Amino acid sequence: MKKILYISVFLLSIISAYGQNKLVNAKYFLQQKEYDKAKELIDAATIDPIFDTLPATWYFKGHIYKELYKKNESEDINSPARIESIEGFRKCIELEPDGQYAESAKKGISFLATRIYNQAVGVFNEETYTTALTAYEYHKKVMRMAYPESDFLDKEIMFKLKMASIYNNIAEKDTANFDVHISAASDIYKEVLVLDSNNISANYNLGIIFYNQGVEIVNNMDYSLDLMELTLIQDQIIELFRKSLPFMKKAYDLNPTRKETLIGLQGIYFSLNDIPKSEAFKKELESLEEVDSPIQDEEVDEEVQDCL
Repeated sequence: MKKILYISVFLLSIISAYGQNKLVNAKYFLQQKEYDKAKELIDAATIDPIFDTLPATWYFKGHIYKELYKKNESEDINSPARIESIEGFRKCIELEPDGQYAESAKKGISFLATRIYNQAVGVFNEETYTTALTAYEYHKKVMRMAYPESDFLDKEIMFKLKMASIYNNIAEKDTANFDVHISAASDIYKEVLVLDSNNISANYNLGIIFYNQGVEIVNNMDYSLDLMELTLIQDQIIELFRKSLPFMKKAYDLNPTRKETLIGLQGIYFSLNDIPKSEAFKKELESLEEVDSPIQDEEVDEEVQDCL
C-alpha cells in the first residue's frame, strides 16, 4: 500500500514539474524573443488543468500574443493575435484582480486598446467609416476591461464631429439624397451639444446648416409664384434663419472674432429684417485686424453661403 502511495506522489510530482516547465519555458522563450516557441508552450499551459486557473499562465499568454501581434499583425485592424492577447490579460485580471500581475496586465490591455483607437482614427473616412466606428466601439470595450471608469467624452465628441463632417461631404456628392445626409449630420451635431453645450464646432456647423438651407431657398425662389405661395416660402426661410440664430450666436459668444460667424450673423439678422444688428456685425467684421488674412477652419466646418 505504501508503495502505491509513493508511486502516486512520485507521478504527481512529475506531472507538476512537467506543467511547471511549460510555463517556465514559455516565459524563457518570451524573454529570448522566440515567440513561436513561447506560443506553443503557453497554448499548452492554458488547457492544462494544473495551470489553467493560474493568473501567471494568462498573464504570459497576454504578453506572448502581444509580441506576436506587434511582430506579424500590427497593421491588421482585426488581428487575431491581439484578440488572444487581450483575452489573456483579461483572464489574468479576472482570476486575481489585485494580484502581482494585475497592474501590468491592465497596462497591456491599455496598450492594445490604444492601438485599436489609433487604427480607428486612421481609417475614419468616407469609404471606411463603418470600420472605424466598429473599431472605436471595440476600443472602448477593451479599455473598460482594465479601467471600467474610463472617460471617453473627448473621444466621443471628436468621433461624432468627424462623422458629421463625413455626412456633409457625402451630401455634396450624393445630391439626390442631400437632405437625408444633412439631416444625419444635424442629428449628430445635436448629440454633441448634449454632451457639451459649449462645443463651438457643433454650434457653428448646426447654425450653418440651417442658415445655408435658408439661403438655398432664397437663391432658388421663383418670383413668378402668386403672393400666397411666396408668403409661405418666405415664412419657411424666416423659420430656418430663426433656427440658425441661437447656434450661430452661441458660436459667436464662444469666439467673437471668427470671420465666418460674423458673416453668418450679419446675413441672418439682415434676412430677419433686423438691420441695426446686421450692420453692427458688419462693422465688427470690418474692424477685425486680420479680416483679409486666410483663415484656417476646423475640418468639420461648413462653408457659409452668402445671402446678402
